[in-house]
Amino acid sequence: MNLVTGATGMLGIHVMLELLQRGESVRGLKRKDSDLHHARNIFNFYSPEKNLFEEIQWVEGDVLDIDALLDAMDGCPHVYHCAAIVSYHKLDRAHMYEVNIEGTANVVNCAIEMKVAKLCHVSSIAAMSKTRNGEWISEESEWKDSDLNTHYAITKNLAEMEVWRGIQEGLNAVIVNPGLIIGPGDPARSSTSMFKRIGEGLKYYPPGGTGVIGAGDCARIMVELMKKDIVNERFLLVAENITMKDTFRAIAKSLGKIPAEKLASPGMIEIARLAEFLKEKFTGQKAVITRESARNAGLQFFYKNEKVKAALGRDFESVASAIESTGRFFRNA
Repeated sequence: MNLVTGATGMLGIHVMLELLQRGESVRGLKRKDSDLHHARNIFNFYSPEKNLFEEIQWVEGDVLDIDALLDAMDGCPHVYHCAAIVSYHKLDRAHMYEVNIEGTANVVNCAIEMKVAKLCHVSSIAAMSKTRNGEWISEESEWKDSDLNTHYAITKNLAEMEVWRGIQEGLNAVIVNPGLIIGPGDPARSSTSMFKRIGEGLKYYPPGGTGVIGAGDCARIMVELMKKDIVNERFLLVAENITMKDTFRAIAKSLGKIPAEKLASPGMIEIARLAEFLKEKFTGQKAVITRESARNAGLQFFYKNEKVKAALGRDFESVASAIESTGRFFRNA
């Protein structure tokens, strides 16, 4: 039995699917009010001939509920900790710190108490320190305080510290730091929202870029690392370093749409941020573009991926393949 936290999120769904396709048992941790609609659709997209979704053993709770975590981990030698909040909005900040840091501490403490054989903690490339635009980053890059670190990045770095603390207390764990994850999911959340906005006719692309990986490939690597005799290591999971222009163009192609060909200048991004700020003030609808996300839009960092390729003896799925598959999911939705 494998426990997956954040089981209704895009990555958690793909991890559960990967495990079930391998014939393993899965227990998914979800909140009482979680919507399973997107998870069911994703399972049906990848495996329409199998009813794998019905094999999930759902349990209610969240990472801030220690009793629920202890019950969920009972009989689960492997735990995949995918639960986290990703936000660049100040209104989400306090809850993000609570879930990402305290929630991870709870998972670590419960895993130690329940004598879990191995934990896979999902961190992020955001947790890798950044001090200047355009730099190359590897697993050896040390965290440094910098204005380029978002509050999300800070929470993910501190969450990693909780895992390393658990390792010192006897926990076996691997940490993965995925880049921007591309895959089918809720169009209102995370990277999947790009497909929705581009499908609606987005005309501008931001000037920056980032490291990208397919959701299915990320899930496969996580499972493979858990099955290897590898513990107490962290791995950057980035298939390619790619500009947002090329990412937006590939997404538009996957959706059969005309790609955005106009570069959003820093001035235009700032105007858009101010417009979103005013809209939030007058309508209460949360701003899509914030000060943090606007600042990051013009940055690009480059991530090395040699460590995980050497550990597993294989390469990554191409970003183009992940985008095409996700576009097909939305075309057929």
